[in-house]
Amino acid sequence: MSQGRSEDRLRDPLGQSDSGSEPFRFPDFYRKEKPRLMRFFTRQLGNPADADELSQETFTRFVRAAPVQALASPQAYLTRIATNLLRDFIERGSTLLSRRSSLIDEELDLIAPCDTHRELQARQDLSRWTLILNQLQPETLDIFLRNRVEGQTYVEIAQELGVPLWVVQKQMLKAIKHVVAHREANDD
Repeated sequence: MSQGRSEDRLRDPLGQSDSGSEPFRFPDFYRKEKPRLMRFFTRQLGNPADADELSQETFTRFVRAAPVQALASPQAYLTRIATNLLRDFIERGSTLLSRRSSLIDEELDLIAPCDTHRELQARQDLSRWTLILNQLQPETLDIFLRNRVEGQTYVEIAQELGVPLWVVQKQMLKAIKHVVAHREANDD
């Protein structure tokens, strides 16, 4: 291979045509497509630093993997690489986030395994709220606990109890007013 052909390959790593008439020029393609990739990644991730890193990686993979023969649409090929990178980044990130959050939860338990002040305060709060909630009518308490403790939606509660949705809404409103009134009374 001659020196001239090697230099041409460095200037034009793909040695192909973008539109068929003009030869493909990677520097021009890079200047044109980099802002688009940055907008895409920033919109998806909300972080310009990660967006810049993924944009650079996209171009690196484009240059490494682009076939020597002409691409019908280099932009589409670049977009496919970017989409795959984003998917991999998010999957990898969610795994890292779950590992970190579980470590944080474990560390919180290790900080003060036997904090008598917190334990006493928690018991007092539990007793106080048990008394407050027990003042509710049994039907209202049942609906309130299904929603707030078990996480059921109003629709699920209505279907399970065989009552109209408005009944569940009315009972929840009663319970919330009762809880708020006692919270405000205790905050004073």
